[in-house]
Amino acid sequence: MKKSRIYLALLVMGTAFWGISFPLVKDGLNVVHPYSFLLYRFILAALVLSILFFNQLKRINLQTVKYGMLVGVPLFVAILLQTIGLQYTSSSNASFISGMDVMLIPILKMFIFKKSVKPQIWIACSIALAGLYIIAMNSGSNGFNQGDLYVLAGAVAFGCYVLLVGKYNTKADTISMVIVQLYTCAVAYAVLVISTLGTEQLILPADTSVWKAVLFTGILATAYMYGIQNVSQKFIEEEKVALTYLCEPIFAVIAAYFLIQESITVYTVIGGLCILSAMFISEYNFKKRLRVKNVHE
Repeated sequence: MKKSRIYLALLVMGTAFWGISFPLVKDGLNVVHPYSFLLYRFILAALVLSILFFNQLKRINLQTVKYGMLVGVPLFVAILLQTIGLQYTSSSNASFISGMDVMLIPILKMFIFKKSVKPQIWIACSIALAGLYIIAMNSGSNGFNQGDLYVLAGAVAFGCYVLLVGKYNTKADTISMVIVQLYTCAVAYAVLVISTLGTEQLILPADTSVWKAVLFTGILATAYMYGIQNVSQKFIEEEKVALTYLCEPIFAVIAAYFLIQESITVYTVIGGLCILSAMFISEYNFKKRLRVKNVHE
């Protein structure tokens, strides 16, 4: 089996961890401030990878630190915005909006790397925007609620993160660079906690829901997923990596329903289907399909 297929399977497993983490994080944020939660999540993830790949630490040099920090900044911003957004919107809505990365990534590539965008991408974007509007109707307002906008901004930041991983992970040892990314995020969250909340917020409460969320997201949704993603991008194009994110909203909605009894509304289903359809359109190779069809005819 090709390495690309193995890593695609491992990425899909990671999206399951991401999806399950949405309701767990939302539940934990009822008890603890998001800045404190994220600090512990990324410290745990960084320590786990440091222990598992202790020998890789020897490969960390100034170049690795430079690239790791450059990639870590958009990751810090993306997860921060997404976590804040979860305080104001449902985990189902957040997961679907986060899935917009599958189209944001090729669009960002156009602006950052000056590569052309296929017409089908623009069609997909229009359908996705319609889906986002339908989801926004679920808030009972005339537009997006505050949480939806935070999550959408986080999706843009995460798209930048994926592109930077693709750019820099061939210039330094991958696992070492991931470890630097995670420590960069942890330090940034520590500064955020101390500067805005005070040192007393550095200690998390002994609450089961908080620590369940920290352990799950720190080990599986962060250490595992970002490690696999960074390695995978050596063998898989950014667009195909983004395609695996289609599985995340499905896992998130199912997890939210069973774990925190979060209702699945008609707006969420219809809007989510629009987004999933748009994601499919953005990735489907229509030209290849037409060529095969013509050959058979």
